[in-house]
Amino acid sequence: MEYRTLFGPTQFAQVNGIRVAYEVAGQGYPLILVHGFPRTRWLWRKVAPLLTSRFTVIAADLRGYGETERPPEEASYNKRTMAEDHLALMRHLGWDKFLVVGHDRGASVARRLAMDHPETMPGCMILDNLPIEWSFAQDSSFARNIWHWYLFLQRGFADKLLGEHPEVFFSLFLGRRPHLEPDEMQYFIDVFSQPGAFEGVLGDYRTGFDIDRPQWEEDNAAGRKIQVPVYLLWGATGPARESSMLDLWRPLAADVRGEGIPGANHYFMETEPEETARHILKFADELGLP
Repeated sequence: MEYRTLFGPTQFAQVNGIRVAYEVAGQGYPLILVHGFPRTRWLWRKVAPLLTSRFTVIAADLRGYGETERPPEEASYNKRTMAEDHLALMRHLGWDKFLVVGHDRGASVARRLAMDHPETMPGCMILDNLPIEWSFAQDSSFARNIWHWYLFLQRGFADKLLGEHPEVFFSLFLGRRPHLEPDEMQYFIDVFSQPGAFEGVLGDYRTGFDIDRPQWEEDNAAGRKIQVPVYLLWGATGPARESSMLDLWRPLAADVRGEGIPGANHYFMETEPEETARHILKFADELGLP
């Protein structure tokens, strides 16, 4: 299939043992955008052009997603390894320090990068993401918000469902949020219906439970916190609508700030791109970035 791009032809870099697909545009302080599920770097199609006058914008496909390589080892999809993918990419491009913005699964990658490598960034933006260890500890009423997390943990069943009927699953999953234009929805269905695409998704979610969750629980128990400023941005009608985002994150980072976008859903970078860009620029101003 033909993958859609943000700015121009896809570039590739062999970093951290895999082939990563990415794009670069703009001129200024380096900013990397990290997408989530079920999306690719094309998630940022409406936001990225609003940022290129101030930043050099880098957007990559996560390991196992889009045009980035899908390693067969499930354990390699843990967020520490995914964070190292992005760090290696930025170093490959010549940047040792950069601003990070992550959404959904990409926010978990950004969080791990901020925890493990605070020296690489002045700050980290986490878009519409709840701490994974907190999410798995909630009761059944909250589990309804993340039902697909539990579905993807069902070995054999989820593999058969996504492997044999990807169009059916992703049509229904994406159809829950009607803001996508028909051609946009069909594009993401096609992306995740490619042979083997589901394996990266399942690896991402399964390592989230098996590897990432206990790592964060260990960090929290030891009192380790993210030491760079964290800016939270969330949709007021999305998964975080019943949670106090600032209160949830303050025990996990030394400096937490941010706000919700009224009326916005989980994918506000697609529905509210100007507002999303405004908050990114605001955070950059607060950090004193050029």
